[in-house]
Amino acid sequence: MFSCGPTSDAKTLKSEQIAAWFNSDWMPRFPNRELITVWSQNYTTNAVILDKIDRALQFAGYRYAGCIPVDSPVVVQISDLNGHSEIAGRIGAFVLRFTPEMDGEAVEVLVATSHYSDDHWYQVTLAVLPIEFRTAWTAFCNECTRLAYDRPGQVIIVGGRTEAFVPTVAWDEIVLPGSLKTELMEDVRAFYEKGVGVYQRLNLKPFRKVLLAGVPGTGKTMLCNALAKWALAQKYLVIYVSSAQKGQNDQYGSTFGKIQYALQVAANADVPSLILLEELDAYLHDEEKALILNVLDGSESDINPRGTLLISTTNYPEAIDERVLKRPGRLDRIFIIPEMRTAADAEAMLRRYLGVMWQDAHKAIVPELVGSPGAFIREVAVYALTQVAHDDLSELSLDVLEQSLQRLKEQLNARDDFLKQRTADTQAQPTNGVVAENGRGQH
Repeated sequence: MFSCGPTSDAKTLKSEQIAAWFNSDWMPRFPNRELITVWSQNYTTNAVILDKIDRALQFAGYRYAGCIPVDSPVVVQISDLNGHSEIAGRIGAFVLRFTPEMDGEAVEVLVATSHYSDDHWYQVTLAVLPIEFRTAWTAFCNECTRLAYDRPGQVIIVGGRTEAFVPTVAWDEIVLPGSLKTELMEDVRAFYEKGVGVYQRLNLKPFRKVLLAGVPGTGKTMLCNALAKWALAQKYLVIYVSSAQKGQNDQYGSTFGKIQYALQVAANADVPSLILLEELDAYLHDEEKALILNVLDGSESDINPRGTLLISTTNYPEAIDERVLKRPGRLDRIFIIPEMRTAADAEAMLRRYLGVMWQDAHKAIVPELVGSPGAFIREVAVYALTQVAHDDLSELSLDVLEQSLQRLKEQLNARDDFLKQRTADTQAQPTNGVVAENGRGQH
């Protein structure tokens, strides 16, 4: 479970309680060993992940030998069932045991993890271990994280209400101007095949950032889905950063912590990684803008040495700070995703959505689709196909398709008229809040 939440007094208090318990109860048991308390990963107590660990795998000369729950006065044992009714994530205190590959003593690490608010989304996890064991512990934590995100054929979700999804859009299904589509894929492919080596030779972190910008409905989300499907086919790690999930104390679902966490997951991967970040402008709120800028610089993040490509999107590039748009290195490339510019592109998209219902007669409405975003064309097709299904028709006539087009245009015109009237009414409101009987403000 993703756990990078807002800093809070509750989190600080819970971590101090756990650390105090370590100091008073655990550390005195080992008077001849130097122990340290460290922040840790929640995954180190996840039952499903621990069961996946290869017992023959070595962590700096040690092997994982098991996990035992222990009583604690500051954290309670609560288990979380996953979709397969397995005990997965859990809070409480646990002793993890490691045996040496060669001669030597076994090592026990006490891990305590707890929620720090009534929202179970946020957890704090600490571990106490011998100081000489820290290299092995770091390797063990990295393996736990890798296993948590080892989902072949799936896009990992950070910060969402579900853990992963399977992308369904093939690159061949994407309708874009030919040169733009080719250029975009060549840019992505070139980074992984050649660019990573160039970055490394220049002693730079292999971290490339691409922005897809365009008005709503032009297909940026579909592009991300198709690129995710392509990257998974290359056996890359693909991570989607969701802005949906909000914690109890969050003002935003789009937070710096999610981006930082996604980069950490990517950095621990043993394959190249792709991170998808939709609505970049939503993350650039005043509270965290400086943090995001540093992340885009790559200066304050661990980066996968095999390469990380961050593809972000925006409907409102004008809302993005110039320090992002115009500073080299924060965004390496910006692709403008346009509405349908040519009749050929509009026809190709309409054909795609109509599928077997396509008829050559449908070409008659194509000129009216030029200049529209892909989402508009999709809705025209979906409504028309719904009418065919509702009336139990065997084919889609041009009349039904034209009616669908006109209906959608009327809806959009009504929406625009409504928004214009609302804007005019708002602008006409008096500034002092006093309204006369004739509707005009009194001064």
